[in-house]
Amino acid sequence: MKVYFEIGPLKEREYTGIAQVTAALSQEILGDAELDSEFFFGRMIVPKPVVEGLLRTRNGDLLEWYLRRGPALPAPTDPSLSAIAVFPNRKTARRAFTKECQIIHDLSTLLTPQFHNRDTIEFHATSLEHDILSNDATLCVSDATRSDVLAYFPNVDASTVHTMPLAASIVSESEAFCGQKHAEPYVLVLGTIEPRKNASQVLDHIQTHPEFSKSYRTVFLGRFGWGTTIEQLVTRFKLDEEYSTGRIVFGGFVAEHVKNRLIRNAKLVVYPSLFEGFGLPVLEAAALGVPCVTTRSSSLPEVGGSYSYYFDPFTVGDFSRALIEALKDLDERPEIVRRRCLEWSKGFSWPKTYAIMRDGLLGLTSEKG
Repeated sequence: MKVYFEIGPLKEREYTGIAQVTAALSQEILGDAELDSEFFFGRMIVPKPVVEGLLRTRNGDLLEWYLRRGPALPAPTDPSLSAIAVFPNRKTARRAFTKECQIIHDLSTLLTPQFHNRDTIEFHATSLEHDILSNDATLCVSDATRSDVLAYFPNVDASTVHTMPLAASIVSESEAFCGQKHAEPYVLVLGTIEPRKNASQVLDHIQTHPEFSKSYRTVFLGRFGWGTTIEQLVTRFKLDEEYSTGRIVFGGFVAEHVKNRLIRNAKLVVYPSLFEGFGLPVLEAAALGVPCVTTRSSSLPEVGGSYSYYFDPFTVGDFSRALIEALKDLDERPEIVRRRCLEWSKGFSWPKTYAIMRDGLLGLTSEKG
């Protein structure tokens, strides 16, 4: 058996979300000496040293460079070859390999189209069903996503659809925790600035609870995606003064070790997303001993377990209730709260995620045809 792993997501300049998952699984494959593996993009084989360089730099520029200069080494298209292809996101080929496996992160474009651009919706609406029906195995990052796939695509054989939970990518202690803690407490809001990530819920709380900004800075961390701009959000909630005086900070995209340090030093993390296939930031916070306030939506209770503080994003005042409850617990029993986060996060790891994927691929080789 030979496994071909598609690394299209590593072309991104900033590794978040799916690119982050692809990088973690690529690292596991590189460390698996028993697996006969290759990496590919489109119809080109990408040498392992190039993949290793991508994982070191966590920047897709190297892949762009190689694709412009590297030799054309097409991936096999002969179905008689014993080859399994794994696509960590969308499929770039169908039935070009003996067996094909795809990772599905969520069906948000189909289930919550109001949170996506029209071209993205149209792309997934026309391709996703064909992709899934052509899979020999489909790996879903949560039980919630698996349930969505089976409900939305009733023609799919349920025995070929499996759950493969993700894990948090945390840098070492020495890299993540250097320097002194911030003298002033802050709440860290994680997520791309776009409608689905629901940053407006936090800004609404700041507007209706002016005393909050006197006690805590609010730091938004994540790149701008689409929709309402940061400046427009601030103006909409009449928070220009808080923004100009640094009580509200938008940090944009930062490197992983910087993000980890900011999470570790935060009073707590807020992840107000309205829909997720998994919800990596919730688990990243737990792995660094920081509780998270998040929505009781889609997959997030699977990821947050009993350590997170949940709210209904469509119930007025429920976010404020959950936030106040979390802050109260942190003031009264901080060590217990943080220890509970760390214990929960130990149930997730990239080796465990990879083992599920690898076992699934080995299972495909035992099938006839």
